[in-house]
Amino acid sequence: MSNESKNYVDLPAEPYPGWLDEAVDTAEASRITGVPIETLTTMRSRGGGPAFIRPKNTRIIRYFRRHLYEWMLSGGIKWNTADDGAKNADPNLLPNR
Repeated sequence: MSNESKNYVDLPAEPYPGWLDEAVDTAEASRITGVPIETLTTMRSRGGGPAFIRPKNTRIIRYFRRHLYEWMLSGGIKWNTADDGAKNADPNLLPNR
């Protein structure tokens, strides 16, 4: 890896078809979003976090990568701390679908 600027979120070097629609566990969701596992757990119970799935009668929690990226962009793109993010994020800024 070069020392040049690094993306905040590590995307696959060559995304394969369907990678964005794969389900990931909470640890991977934490790595993708930069939100601690404990915070994601709290958000699941209180609301306000990314959409997740839990198969019936299990304790398994999964997040679709697409939902994680959409959630991160849901407040709009902010160019500085004073920016209210009123301009919603362009869905075309998401990785290729």
